[in-house]
Amino acid sequence: MGATVEIDSVTKFFGEGADEVHALGPASLSVEAGEFVSLLGPSGCGKSTLMLMIAGLLDRTDGEIRVGGKSVDAPRTDVGIMFQDNTLVPWRTVEGNVELQLELRGLEPADYRQRIAELIKSVHLQGFEQRHPYELSGGMQQRAAFCQALVHKPETVLLDEPLGKLDAMTRELIRADLQTLWMDTRPTVIFVTHSIEEAVQLSSRVCVITPRPGRIERILEIDLPRPRDLEVKSSPEFTAYTREIQAIFHGYGVI
Repeated sequence: MGATVEIDSVTKFFGEGADEVHALGPASLSVEAGEFVSLLGPSGCGKSTLMLMIAGLLDRTDGEIRVGGKSVDAPRTDVGIMFQDNTLVPWRTVEGNVELQLELRGLEPADYRQRIAELIKSVHLQGFEQRHPYELSGGMQQRAAFCQALVHKPETVLLDEPLGKLDAMTRELIRADLQTLWMDTRPTVIFVTHSIEEAVQLSSRVCVITPRPGRIERILEIDLPRPRDLEVKSSPEFTAYTREIQAIFHGYGVI
């Protein structure tokens, strides 16, 4: 089970004086252990900035962030993190790239052999363990990156638009993989996206963020059965959620 994440009146400014930009906040949010929460908003609203602050990779201007009850004051090695552009290194195989994440954390890959094999199988990459990234499609590379993010069994997983550069069919396949991985171990997932359908299909709750400076305008509980396959997207309930969110963004003038 994952860790709690508490965001308390967090703000972020970039620059100084006449060049100062108010990027985010104040924003407050409490994420329960094992939740799958999406941060949904237009480009430039600060959602990725908030994720980087949760990971300890970016200082906040004001407010406090706590993960598992501990204040985030430095980069955290106990989270899993994945970006739109994967972090696979070209000179390592799929298996080697997954092992690299363990090595960077001072963990012994030999102790995680079964974990690595199970993850690779769960995202349908068995048989490609010894292939290099240039031998894989974009979707396969992202699957390998999911394995990287999850191999050390993190309680908190931060995903920054990991499906943003994939074609529609591949996105749907990897959404299913991601949902399965989350349902199997229930880490706390914070998922950054600008896709309304993606947020509704995957999330326990969707946090709608305003245009810059980003504030959490609305939090929607998504009450849909799991696993959420393609059929759920044609349900009246799914349509109602997406239309409600579309109406919010229409009010912002971004749709």
